[in-house]
Amino acid sequence: MTEHIDMVREFTDLINTSRGKIVFTTEEGDRLVADSMLSALVGFATILNAAKTIPLNFFCENEEDGRRLEEFLRRHDLLCQPAS
Repeated sequence: MTEHIDMVREFTDLINTSRGKIVFTTEEGDRLVADSMLSALVGFATILNAAKTIPLNFFCENEEDGRRLEEFLRRHDLLCQPAS
């Protein structure tokens, strides 16, 4: 449980310090723009539930945000694919 709390805190910090929009998408076309903390936390819950079962992509307006998000997802074995 503590591990999940730490992940949420780290994800919250990542969103709070991002310089641009972060958008999560599914192959079906569902989109979640992490432009507020509420939408970011809903997105994170989706990532935790879906990362291993459905392809989930992300796009970041800022290249550095994309690198940081990809590193976070790799570190916690939640990697989805960056959208091209």
